[in-house]
Amino acid sequence: MAFGLVAAQYSYAQDPQSPQSQISLWFLDKRVPILEQTSDWIQRDKYCVGLSAMGRQLDAAIAPDAKVFMTGMLGPTNSPSAGYYYFLRNYLFPRHLEISLDGKATYTVDGFVGVPCDSPDILKSNGYDVMILFSNGQLQNVIALTPKATRKQNE
Repeated sequence: MAFGLVAAQYSYAQDPQSPQSQISLWFLDKRVPILEQTSDWIQRDKYCVGLSAMGRQLDAAIAPDAKVFMTGMLGPTNSPSAGYYYFLRNYLFPRHLEISLDGKATYTVDGFVGVPCDSPDILKSNGYDVMILFSNGQLQNVIALTPKATRKQNE
């Protein structure tokens, strides 16, 4: 077993373009000096997990008490995107993050079920400060609905 693990590390390091090379010890060792010199957490995350960097950027940009709505998470076609909701929910905590307008999204075998909304005006009238427009498995835009969407105006 140990031989197999070690042999895999050498084969991964041979092709820097392969996705497996990202987890090779050789590649990780190359990143250590870069990460040591980087004190900014967002920049550090960009070298590791891009979604982490995006989550940290959003966290730094919006007020701690902002209410956030994330579109494009409901229904069976958006089921593979559910991980983004859970990921951002972690990074934006303690903010209130919703994907259903009624606040009662339920996860089923076919994905989240709830009340969709992609209208900034309706979200604003329901007390949301930030709209994260998510479509086709990717973040499309972050829309500020109130001044709480920008931390500088609140501090």
